[in-house]
Amino acid sequence: MIFLLKKKILKKLKEFKSNYSYIRFYNQDKPVIYINLNHRTKVRTYLNLFFRIHNVYNEPIVIKFSLLRMIFLARWFNELDYIYFAKPFSKTIKFKTFSHHKKADFRVNYNYKKIYSCDEYQENALPYIMHPVNYLHPEIETLPKNIGILMSGNFEEKIYNTSVIQHNFGLLNRWEICNEIVNHKKALSISGDELVKDLFTGRFKNNLVLMKWQSGAIPTEKWRHFLSSADFIFCAPGMTMPMCHNVLEAMSVGVIPILNYPHWLNPSLKDNSDCLVYKDVSDIKTIIDKALLLSDNEKKEMAKNVIEYYKRYYESYVFNENKNSELVVLNENIKDLV
Repeated sequence: MIFLLKKKILKKLKEFKSNYSYIRFYNQDKPVIYINLNHRTKVRTYLNLFFRIHNVYNEPIVIKFSLLRMIFLARWFNELDYIYFAKPFSKTIKFKTFSHHKKADFRVNYNYKKIYSCDEYQENALPYIMHPVNYLHPEIETLPKNIGILMSGNFEEKIYNTSVIQHNFGLLNRWEICNEIVNHKKALSISGDELVKDLFTGRFKNNLVLMKWQSGAIPTEKWRHFLSSADFIFCAPGMTMPMCHNVLEAMSVGVIPILNYPHWLNPSLKDNSDCLVYKDVSDIKTIIDKALLLSDNEKKEMAKNVIEYYKRYYESYVFNENKNSELVVLNENIKDLV
C-alpha cells in the first residue's frame, strides 16, 4: 500500500506541474455555487458534484481554496472552464452552498452505507458517475451486439488481491473473480487492439472476452462505443469498495451487468430483471453459462430494463430545493464506507 500511495502522490505532482497554469481564482461579483468540503474529500467526489451541479445551475462553481485542493484538482481546470477557486481573503456572493456545515443549502455527508444497506430508492443520494471522460465526450455511437460477455480493467495482483473487500463488505475481490473466469471454457483473453480488429467476425458472439489493461486497453473516450457491442459486462469490485464506474458506463449503453454488489446502486438492481447476480466463486461458472444461453428476446428485455433504470436514476439529478437539504455522496474513502 505504501508503494501505491507513493505512486499516486507522484502522479498528482506530475499532473499539477502540467496543469497549474490553468487554475483560475474567482474575482467577479456575480453569485456563485460555492463548495466547501473537508480535506478528505476525493477528486471523484468533487467531479461528481461539478458535473451534476453544472447540469442544473448556470452559475460558476467556486471551491474553497487550499493548497492540497489545488494540487489534486489542477488538471480539471484545464478540462472544465466553469470551475474556480475562491480568491484568498476576498468575499464571495453565494447563490447556493454545498458543504458539511449545518447552514449550507445542501448539507453534504458521506453516509453511503444508507444506500447499500437499503433496497429502496433514496432521493437525496447523488448518483455516482461514470469515468469523468464520458462527461467530456457524452455523445457516442452504439454498435450491434457482437460480444456475449465483456470484462475489462486492471487486474494487477498486488492491487486487487487483498483482504479489504472481503473484510469490509463480505465479497469476493477482483483478483479471485478474474482467476476463476480465465478458467472458463468460453473465456478469451485478448487485447483492446484484437477486440477492435475482430469485433465483426463473430469470434466473440458467444464468448466471454477478458481484456486486461496490462495487455493493451481501448482508449477511455472510445470505451463505451465498443462496450455497447456486448450483451453483458462482468463486473468485479474496485480496490477499496465494491462500486466501480464501469457498471454505469455499461448500463448507459444498454449492456446488462453481471455483478456481486447489486445493492450498491440506488435503488438496488434486481436479479434477472436488470442484472445477473453472483456471490461465491462457485456461482461464477454457472452465471457465465446462464448469460450465454439466454435467448435474444430475454436479453433484449433485460437491456430495455437496464436503459430505463439508467435514464431514470443515473443520467441526471434534480437537486431538492428545500432549505438545508441533505445530500448523500459516495466519497470512495474506506472510513466513509464502513
